[in-house]
Amino acid sequence: MDRSKINKNARTINLKGKTDREFFLLHGYTGSPTDFNQLGRYLNKRFKANVKIIRLIGHGEKIENLDKLNYKDFLLQAERELKKDIGKKRKIIIGGLSVGSFIALQLSSKYSVKGVLNISLPYKKRFFCGIISFLEPIIFKKYWKKPFSEHEKKLREKAFFYSTSLLGFKIIRQAKEEIKNKLKKITAPCLIIHVAKDKLFSFEGAKIIREKIKSHIKEIVLFEEKGQISHNPFYSSNHEKIYKIIGDFVEKNKLFA
Repeated sequence: MDRSKINKNARTINLKGKTDREFFLLHGYTGSPTDFNQLGRYLNKRFKANVKIIRLIGHGEKIENLDKLNYKDFLLQAERELKKDIGKKRKIIIGGLSVGSFIALQLSSKYSVKGVLNISLPYKKRFFCGIISFLEPIIFKKYWKKPFSEHEKKLREKAFFYSTSLLGFKIIRQAKEEIKNKLKKITAPCLIIHVAKDKLFSFEGAKIIREKIKSHIKEIVLFEEKGQISHNPFYSSNHEKIYKIIGDFVEKNKLFA
């Protein structure tokens, strides 16, 4: 698609650093690079690192453009971009939010990265979410408005995101099938963060991932969010706290050493 037709707030974020360090981050389904709020700038400043948050294919256009895309479309695009930066001899920490976490995990099973960050991985559904997922093929209305508090709406004024698409359940099923035999190949240090109030996906999924991966350093954090429930903690009332959790994990474990 013509770049001019992509929403300006959905374009790839590429922050330059003064070192060979890099954070390669992947946003969620129906989201955009702005999913991470100010995390990119925080990491860029704290570690003098390059930060790349690519716009996944189909995002930032019409939501209908996502309907014919599959998990592998996003995976292959991310892999192409990651290989470019590996070719630059950069020390890379890969991370993802929601569906982006599946991609981060899968790529870390194949490429040598310094660490893996997983935020709100939708691995295990809660009861109500499971019912909706099961019924999705027969639900005519595929797009639903996302519920946001007034505080979150204000934070998201310059962010790009779509309504919720029930087709995301299809992407999650495909992602889980893709990674099930690859988790045991992950050896890079791994941080898994799950929102305590997430009513869609269970904290048990984070525990399952921790047990399956073979990383010697694997930390799991239950993020206590203030205010309204959200799957994305980067727009919670205490979103600055999650930046520090991520930064401290990188520093404490000397991932760039």
